[in-house]
Amino acid sequence: MVTIKDVAKKAEVSSATVSRVLNKDYTLQVSEDTRQRIIVAAKALGYRKGGIRSKRPVDTEIVKKNVGLLITCSEQLEFSDPYFLSIRQGIEQECVKQNINVSKIFRLMDESEHAIDSNELDGLFVIGKVHNELLNHLTRMKQVISVDYMIDDKFDSVMIDLQKATSQAIHHLIALGHRKIGYIGGISYIRKINGRCYAMDIRQLEYEAIMKEAGYYNPKHIFVGEWRTEEGYALMRQALEQDDRPTAFLIGSDPMAIAALKAVSEFKFKVPEDISIVSFDDIPFASFVTPPLTTIKVFSEEMGRTAVKLMVDRFNGREIPLHVTIPTNLVIRNSCGSDSGSTSVDLLNSDAMS
Repeated sequence: MVTIKDVAKKAEVSSATVSRVLNKDYTLQVSEDTRQRIIVAAKALGYRKGGIRSKRPVDTEIVKKNVGLLITCSEQLEFSDPYFLSIRQGIEQECVKQNINVSKIFRLMDESEHAIDSNELDGLFVIGKVHNELLNHLTRMKQVISVDYMIDDKFDSVMIDLQKATSQAIHHLIALGHRKIGYIGGISYIRKINGRCYAMDIRQLEYEAIMKEAGYYNPKHIFVGEWRTEEGYALMRQALEQDDRPTAFLIGSDPMAIAALKAVSEFKFKVPEDISIVSFDDIPFASFVTPPLTTIKVFSEEMGRTAVKLMVDRFNGREIPLHVTIPTNLVIRNSCGSDSGSTSVDLLNSDAMS
């Protein structure tokens, strides 16, 4: 329950001033700026005037939990590749529903290191790949939920099964008759105390394993750079400059795939007639580009919301760690040449990998 005291604190005025403004006491000598600041603060906190005042003492009011976000990418990368942004938005939206306050956001970059004061926070969400040693170095907080990576068995985690999703995407291309399948993706890192260490992305690992097993593997068909939109364009150009170019590509993210479409067009090739493309994420733009992208739909907002629900469960006393895997769907559109419309295939119930 939001009180006048809460509104006063947010608006940085006295409780008496808040009371008189919200009760429309225009005899109060206060600037219009202050008046508007109080009104905005009250709306932001969801304050409602009650007809009957509660007689319970102030110290028995429900205390809102404070949590922090530890994010392993820059704001620029977060906005250029909506995957991490969508996870954060899911966390923030569910926190509002659960009456939890996101009071701190930390960005773990190479050039900076933040000590996280566990006295100020009741819980911490970690978005991205962070090594357990680094997390223990930054904080001794027990209520930690990791999203996109399993830090340690003792912490809850929310992930997607990238291995299974990648397998479905590649087998879909093989089923369409492709044998020369290229891979375009990014370099993955795990943040550690002494910087960051390289870790081959699960999509690339699974791609190589499947192509080797099928007898189609060609190391010259692998193109890896940074997880940035413009890299999709540059890497596709490299691929198309080869004499023995692939007839299909698995691309690690929709933003990189959209940029790759531009490179294909510049080389006077057509998608899907000359080159088929399957990517990951199913961002809103994926269905509006020409041709619309066949892509693995990742429910990234739901990953964030699920993380908050796990945190609430922890606050309520659960001690056993849980590791939740959110399913994905293969959304078939025109970029792979197998469909003139759009179909969604449930990854968990599909036989496409056989």
